[in-house]
Amino acid sequence: MILDNENGLLLMRHDGLEERTWRNDTCYKLIFSYFGKGAYQTHSGDLSIEKDEFFIFNPEVDHKQLSVTQEKFLVEIQPSLLREAAERMGIQQVEPEFALISYKHPQVRQWVSFIRDFLSLQYEPSGSTSSQFFLDNSLTQLTILMLQFGPGSHMNTFPAIKCEANINLVLTALRESYREDWTLDQMAMVARMNKYQFAHMFKSELGVSPYSWLQLYRLFRSQQSLLYTNESILSIALQHGFKSVSSYNQLFKKVYRKTPGEFRSFNGLKK
Repeated sequence: MILDNENGLLLMRHDGLEERTWRNDTCYKLIFSYFGKGAYQTHSGDLSIEKDEFFIFNPEVDHKQLSVTQEKFLVEIQPSLLREAAERMGIQQVEPEFALISYKHPQVRQWVSFIRDFLSLQYEPSGSTSSQFFLDNSLTQLTILMLQFGPGSHMNTFPAIKCEANINLVLTALRESYREDWTLDQMAMVARMNKYQFAHMFKSELGVSPYSWLQLYRLFRSQQSLLYTNESILSIALQHGFKSVSSYNQLFKKVYRKTPGEFRSFNGLKK
């Protein structure tokens, strides 16, 4: 099933899930896994995605689908629609670069569930007035969700998420003291759980381990300094809780497929 227009498209299919050819699209592309693990390849490394997770490809990123579990669900958003939404939402960077990491967010999952149900019951041809009206509104909704909950260069923090009370306690504590050293035992103590139960619940709720979340939070908090000041990359890394500039560089390379210096240059701001 495909619905498309000039602003983008919705696609849901259950065949042709085997390895496919390389693609390079001029749009943003959100891929969501509803049933299980999927794998994609880029020239700078592979990406994996688990059940209920999503990631976003930026325009003109070469990628190849390697495997998908049971269903392929994706949405393409034209840059012009995302740029218009960013401007209306008052976002300073109206052409964001999304981080190439898989992530969970309940609002995105709820949107996908609603769209899947609609597409499963859709009998109108894709060009009908009702289908186009639905598509226009759906793409606008998703664009807002992407800007609010899709990790990227436009953010000065990690996307907010409401979790179980024990996990929320830890997230609050980490946000308030993200520059400090944290051990798994300390996080589990805040959650009032043993560390094994805590680590399992945290990963189930957010799709990443507690330490990975903390490192990503540090990275996203550092982005504004990187983009809008002339501070050295070493100083920015140390100020935001990283032990060394090499660990900061390594995480940046994993998340954005470029170093902090390249990220700063790519987004058109001063080094």
